[in-house]
Amino acid sequence: MRQPQPLSELLANIERNWPEAAHQLRPPVLYLYRARDQLFQDLVETLAPLGLLPADLDVLGALRVRPPPHEVTPTELYRSLLLSSGGLSKILGRLEVTGLVERRANPADRRSRLVCLSAQGARLVESLLEQVGAHERRFLEPLEPSEQAELARLLIKLVKAGGG
Repeated sequence: MRQPQPLSELLANIERNWPEAAHQLRPPVLYLYRARDQLFQDLVETLAPLGLLPADLDVLGALRVRPPPHEVTPTELYRSLLLSSGGLSKILGRLEVTGLVERRANPADRRSRLVCLSAQGARLVESLLEQVGAHERRFLEPLEPSEQAELARLLIKLVKAGGG
């Protein structure tokens, strides 16, 4: 993957060539975006050999944390993941074809179907736990444990202030 321009260079160019923007931008936000991009790209590379995308892992994980039989309506699933129903449909179609999820009749509503984590899907998502944990540890490795705790505290504060 091509390395992006260092943010320090970008910020210096903005300050030099567009000072009006420099006074509006908040460097911590740019660093949050860059950190997210780095973390996401590493996850893409971690999952690629398995033929999975990060959104697939999100769906499998969201199903796995449900109590057995690890099933939910598509509406509950897309709301919990902040996905559109169309986006979720594409993901579910892909996961169903590979046997990682199943769709079952919903006894509470004959018009809808439940999405259920298959035994194969459960084994896969459980086996990914170590790989995903290693991916997260690699990303946070530059920070001391106390800095990781402080980062978590600050991010929780930001997310809660935004309603999440």
